[in-house]
Amino acid sequence: MKLVYGLVCACALSLLASAAFPEGRYPQRPVQVIVPATPAGPVDTAVRILKPALSAALREDVVLVNKPGASGTIGMRAVAAADPDGYTIGQGINSIFTVTRVTGTKVPFSLDDFTLLGNYASDVSVLAVHPGSPWKTFDDLVKDVAANPGKRTYASAGIGTVSAFSMETLRHHMKLNIIAVPFSGGSQLAMAILGKQVDLGMVPYSVGAAMFRAGKLRPLLTTAAKRIPTLPEVPTFAEKGIRTQGLNLTMGLYAPRGLSPTVHKALVGAVQTAAKSPETLKKLETIGLFASYEDPEAALQRLKSEYKDIVALKNEINR
Repeated sequence: MKLVYGLVCACALSLLASAAFPEGRYPQRPVQVIVPATPAGPVDTAVRILKPALSAALREDVVLVNKPGASGTIGMRAVAAADPDGYTIGQGINSIFTVTRVTGTKVPFSLDDFTLLGNYASDVSVLAVHPGSPWKTFDDLVKDVAANPGKRTYASAGIGTVSAFSMETLRHHMKLNIIAVPFSGGSQLAMAILGKQVDLGMVPYSVGAAMFRAGKLRPLLTTAAKRIPTLPEVPTFAEKGIRTQGLNLTMGLYAPRGLSPTVHKALVGAVQTAAKSPETLKKLETIGLFASYEDPEAALQRLKSEYKDIVALKNEINR
């Protein structure tokens, strides 16, 4: 009798499990998101904000794994090489497929190796100096650098990054003779300016927003399309006649090529739901990131357009 009862219980549990996890349901275990950047920078911070809503939309845990290096290509290479089962995806950024590819860094994959799942946030850069510096405005800085060629330094996040290319564009347009000092990311770059290790640098707004509010960094110029509401006195690159197409970060999620239609639909839907979550929107705004959901097709068109823009900028610099 006990044996029969045990068999009945086992069958019942099996049926319940089948109902809870029907064949083909996705996901049935945690989803890993590879982050191709160091912790605390805008790329890492953005996906950590998205994570709770993404996990809720998928009804599974989301595990973040940082794999920085080579301007983000190490982490994204791991995404491209993963099984297309939906259990390994990546926190992608536009610059890997535009600035990084154009500026000479070897990119061991192409856009065709990925399935775009949608963009959800963007960040701009702010040319910043220490508040104790003699430069009150961007024009002050330009005049001083011109009078002291090769004597001023700026923090660079490295070849192939938006930060470095923005400075290269600025240097070319304003004819600035200024020395680059390499750092490993946006947070380290901001700390270098704060600690007076360098004279200036392009700081991600999401990294520097609190410092700007507290007067710990002085903003002089931004790559934003229009003036940032919280920095109304700070002009934009465009106001100085400098092109900015493709010079801002756009964050989105990417999967390896070859997802099944079921998995693709689930992931795209989850990204959209998470991106539009009130909690996500609130947290993005709080730290200085800009919510900007784009579906996979819009995200793809952005990459194609920005690639052409960056090629044009690079050609202009090389002339």
